[in-house]
Amino acid sequence: GGVLACRRAARRGAGVELCRDERALRTARDTAERATRRKACAALARTAFARTSAAALKREASRPRNGVSMSMGNAQLAAPLDPHERRNAVQPHTLRTKRRFGWIGVLIAFLTFFWAAPIFSIMVLAHPLVLLLDKKRRRFHDYLNLIWAKLTLSSVGLLPRVVGREHLPPPGMPVIYAANHQSYADIFSLASLNRIMKFVTKSEILRLPTIGWSIALGAHVVVRRGDRRSLVATYKAMLRVIRDGNALAIFPEGTRSHTGALREFQPGAFKASVATGVPIVPVTVRGTRELMPSGAYLPTQYPKSGLSVVVHPMIWPEGKSDQELSRLVFDAINSALPPEIQARHQEEPQAHRV
Repeated sequence: GGVLACRRAARRGAGVELCRDERALRTARDTAERATRRKACAALARTAFARTSAAALKREASRPRNGVSMSMGNAQLAAPLDPHERRNAVQPHTLRTKRRFGWIGVLIAFLTFFWAAPIFSIMVLAHPLVLLLDKKRRRFHDYLNLIWAKLTLSSVGLLPRVVGREHLPPPGMPVIYAANHQSYADIFSLASLNRIMKFVTKSEILRLPTIGWSIALGAHVVVRRGDRRSLVATYKAMLRVIRDGNALAIFPEGTRSHTGALREFQPGAFKASVATGVPIVPVTVRGTRELMPSGAYLPTQYPKSGLSVVVHPMIWPEGKSDQELSRLVFDAINSALPPEIQARHQEEPQAHRV
């Protein structure tokens, strides 16, 4: 188009300057393209150098240290990891899926809201009376939430099998249930324990219709992640809930594990146990990661082995620090995970977190 315009302008006798401008524009474009190609080549060279350097560092890390002879072969690699190194020598494979949902997920979502209609209506109607008679504990709301979760899972044949039921505390006993976190279905799975409990959940859940509203009515503990003031307020709310006589359920990893292996625990639950003197019940949830893999909006498939919840013996805080409690709970939960995703040990907890 520029060449034709230049020719038309030349016929009119005023095209000399226009043609010069067109040639200058082309020259500028060519220069910019050459500069872009040079930058791309430089970026590729840096990437190749970084990969080569990383491979060299791995080879250097695999060599024996402290004067140990190379004749030891692979014996050095078989030695146990240092406690301050990463807990996994090889990171487990992340179970991600391109499927955002499956028919089972659509069915569970439908049943969740189907059962919510009558149960949440009762909850709303009874709320003024609950505030009058049981404002601190609100056990009536928690009981309705328990029925709601069990009805949803049992309607699709997914009610988890409970292993170690003899380790469950008596109903109504203030304890802290600490479980691994692999999927949003973990909360529903804990309903199979048939125990009323308050959950520590993220604030985004409150935006979900009926589910978030029931959490708000039941006065569960809500945390805004990334906000340090909220973390301190959450810790105080945990102490208040426990001292009011409630059982508390928490996922000490703080977020879901995409690989299935346990992540580093946050110390808030263990500090609360030491401060209040209530025991911790470690719980291992299995099968929910296969039910709803990372990246899915809804459940995608039935787990091959179904869902199961393993209850471990209670761990009392007397004579233990929060770090010791964290390690004991970590080892208990980790022991019931499949061998291929079991972690060797927990990393040293970070004291500044809540």
